[in-house]
Amino acid sequence: MEFCGYLAKNGLWRVLDLGAGGGRHTLLMAERGLQVVALDVSETALGTLDERVRGAGLRNVALVRHEMSSLPFVDGYFDGVVSTNVLHHGREAEVMGALGEVRRVMRSGGAGLFVVVSDKDFRFGDGKRLEPKTYVFTRGEEEGIVHHFFSPDDFRAALKGFRVVKLWEEFQPEGQENRAHVYAIVRKA
Repeated sequence: MEFCGYLAKNGLWRVLDLGAGGGRHTLLMAERGLQVVALDVSETALGTLDERVRGAGLRNVALVRHEMSSLPFVDGYFDGVVSTNVLHHGREAEVMGALGEVRRVMRSGGAGLFVVVSDKDFRFGDGKRLEPKTYVFTRGEEEGIVHHFFSPDDFRAALKGFRVVKLWEEFQPEGQENRAHVYAIVRKA
């Protein structure tokens, strides 16, 4: 992950992997010498990650089981935050609350890499509509999971309190459809 180099180059070593899951990003960051706190709500995912961390002999990873709506860390604790395909899980107010928590736990001068689902994703509009741009999927592997979809402009607006370094949208073909995500690299003033 190119962002690891960005963090190290800027002296940002203490990083939160928000919604770490099985730990792909956690392991990559830890192997590059960053101090990583991997947070996820899933006990199963954290169990898998714990096995992977132990197997790799890494001692610079801490695992925390918790929701993203109220992070269990003091203000300004982290130099950086990485969150891929997690922050969009919830209604708009919940998403904005989680972003507020990320701002709170990131120190001034800290950096973040965030990836959210785009409103150009082929799944936009699937499931039951809860509010504008927010749906709970009613089938498939993410059945029951709430998704709030963003346009690049929506996401830029949601990132108030951060300086957006770079924001872009990417499309990945899946069959005859496209998965689409909005990426942002941010700094906290």
